[in-house]
Amino acid sequence: FEGMKIIMKAKEFNINDVIDHIKARRDVFTSEADFQLEIGWAIKEKYPEAEVRMEYCPEFNGNMHIDIMVFCDKKQIIPIELKYKTKKCNLKSDKDEFSYQLKNQGAVNNSCYDYLKDIQRIEWLRDKFSKPNENEFEFEKGFTVFLTNNESYKKGAKEACEYREFSLKDNSDKGIGEFSWKNKDNKKSRKTPIRLKDNYHIEWHEYSQAEDKTGGTFYYLYNEIKKLNV
Repeated sequence: FEGMKIIMKAKEFNINDVIDHIKARRDVFTSEADFQLEIGWAIKEKYPEAEVRMEYCPEFNGNMHIDIMVFCDKKQIIPIELKYKTKKCNLKSDKDEFSYQLKNQGAVNNSCYDYLKDIQRIEWLRDKFSKPNENEFEFEKGFTVFLTNNESYKKGAKEACEYREFSLKDNSDKGIGEFSWKNKDNKKSRKTPIRLKDNYHIEWHEYSQAEDKTGGTFYYLYNEIKKLNV
């Protein structure tokens, strides 16, 4: 934080403004890293007085990397985790005139699990940074963002599906509690249950329509992780 000249108030930050900002110039991204770079760039353009760090690693956990960390006035932080998952599709963007060959990133079940894990991770950071007298930084709020051209995420999992508890079905809710695979003996690398401390509403929004064909429409989901009332 030393040497940073920051006067932006954390309460001024609005993730919808950032998403609207990139909508105007990008409707498709080559990869999650491309999406991450664009979000970080948009934050700097919208909030030039903030400091933005990619793949930020907290000093107390060398194995944790936050996709984007925004530093605001009075040592307040806003962590942001991103997901960008695609279905196979070749698209031509009218906005930047590039052609995109998107890969099929299947495993919808794992991606749903990973999105809820992002929320869990930011909740953990919130708990860690919610005592300003004990930490260098203070958590103000955090966000998770998921962008995809695969409508399977919106439709959600069927009752019999193994990952139904992790489903990101449109207009659903993820309440306080634990989320597990239907087959609890599953030997997946993601076998650890997800535990959320707050309630989150799942609502998808249209992001762009690069082309009028299957896979040509993108949707995004975001959730805000709010600070604790201490």
